[in-house]
Amino acid sequence: MNVIDMSFKRTSYEVEVKYSILYECALGIAMITYPKLKDKLDKPGYYWDHLRSHLPDSLESELQYCQEHNTWKILLQLLHTQDFHSLMSFISYISDLTDQQLKYFSLPFLEESQEYNRHLASQGDTDAFNRMILACKQHLFFPQMIHFLSEVDMSELRIHLIEVMSGWYNEVVKKDEDETIGMLKRDYHGKLKMLEKAAPEEVVQWATGEEYKPEANISKVLLIPHYVYRPWTIQAHLSETKVLYYPISETSLTDQDDVSSLALLYKALGDEKRLRIVKLLFEKDRSLKELTDILGIGKTTIHHHLAILRSAHVVKVKESTYSLLHHSLSLLEPQLMDYLRRG
Repeated sequence: MNVIDMSFKRTSYEVEVKYSILYECALGIAMITYPKLKDKLDKPGYYWDHLRSHLPDSLESELQYCQEHNTWKILLQLLHTQDFHSLMSFISYISDLTDQQLKYFSLPFLEESQEYNRHLASQGDTDAFNRMILACKQHLFFPQMIHFLSEVDMSELRIHLIEVMSGWYNEVVKKDEDETIGMLKRDYHGKLKMLEKAAPEEVVQWATGEEYKPEANISKVLLIPHYVYRPWTIQAHLSETKVLYYPISETSLTDQDDVSSLALLYKALGDEKRLRIVKLLFEKDRSLKELTDILGIGKTTIHHHLAILRSAHVVKVKESTYSLLHHSLSLLEPQLMDYLRRG
């Protein structure tokens, strides 16, 4: 068959960056209620086990409820409805929502074609709930979450959302709030500077370590930095928007200036073995075994050098295959010249 393709193909997207201690709070609740990940985070599993075992019984009860029904997702969806400047403003907002509004915002966004069903379901239409469940039947937890929302008493859900969010904030987040906000803010400003001199796709790849190509139904990528879920990037969808909750960079962990960030990049490249790794990855993507075999160096040593290159955003890894982040190298000279020309 002969086909003439006249469809619209998006070639780019807008990038927006936001940060908030409230996103950090909701993501912390998500993390602590997903035990499979506890040994795959920057902080070791025993740290999280110890933390959870010392939480008040009332908060532990709310976390168990969250673990059963994935209500952390509802918290994130509510946080995207508007910009909140404090925990109290967020709690007041949840308190003032009607039951129908709360149910609508709690239901996950699936795609534009399901928004009509989402509205009907928020009004209690059982058939609309069933159609939404059918539309996302392959998703990891959306069908169970939608079924839960079809039956839950909204007063019970409202109280739970307020209690789990305020409980986690007061018991876990508050004591390090200033330090955490400092890290998030540094990363936020770093990404804004990057947007001034790099393409949107390069900034997204720089932040997440993964390439995200334009999609026809996505006009904006929303980048939200986090510390608690490092080194993972969490993906979500809103209407015409891809949300990427990404791990803050190594340079954002401390109060470093642009000179320190630039020095970290050049230091990563200032080693003969690491330069040889970069050259090999410039040729093609390679596994750890391939790099070990070619260079004749032990796996532990190679892994150490790869970790340094990854922290400097020179290399990324996906499914045990290492790739070179070419845009990082292309930005070396512009970043250096930008620093040298400053008054």
